[in-house]
Amino acid sequence: MKYLDLSKELVLLLEEDQKDWKSLGKLYWTEGRTPRYLREREALYGHVDARLGRALEILRKIGEPSLSNIGRDGSVALSVLAIHASREPLEEILAAFQKCYDRDKDDCAYDLIPAMLDWVLVQKGQPQEFGTQWLFDEEKYPFLPTVARFTTVVELNSRRAAYGREPYRWPKSLAIPEDEQPWLKRPLSEAVMRMPAEDELDRITNRK
Repeated sequence: MKYLDLSKELVLLLEEDQKDWKSLGKLYWTEGRTPRYLREREALYGHVDARLGRALEILRKIGEPSLSNIGRDGSVALSVLAIHASREPLEEILAAFQKCYDRDKDDCAYDLIPAMLDWVLVQKGQPQEFGTQWLFDEEKYPFLPTVARFTTVVELNSRRAAYGREPYRWPKSLAIPEDEQPWLKRPLSEAVMRMPAEDELDRITNRK
């Protein structure tokens, strides 16, 4: 690996990021969208932007997020940090992964591309490609933002498999115990697929 130290730094940034998001997630599940939650969320985005700023500096220094440059762990860290950031830097990092994939598929953690691409599409109010992104409604129950060309689960899983992704499944929160996630025990056929409502999309794109 060419940039071992920078890869390790990305991993540390991700560990900080995951800790912050897990804490905020627990607050959401306990209190909902209370004033306290909204204050904590606003503060979190300040940390998110700072971490992403450093991640972009690293990306520009290494040139591309290849496995030979930062390895699997560094690639994962960069992609997750990007997903938690605003759309513009996410699109920059997604483009870097896609360019790396086009250059040499075997030197790219290309299974990370679907989640980044889907999150960009959701924020644009467009159908996602791989069904990797779920949202929660006001009742704190998950729904799947519309997936383009969703004919059958088999077809969708084939599309996901081409990028090394696991089969379509319910989202699993790390912020709360499994027994507080009743959907995990329900058949996937019960999942609701729809486009986000205007207010739901506004909260995503404008960090509300």
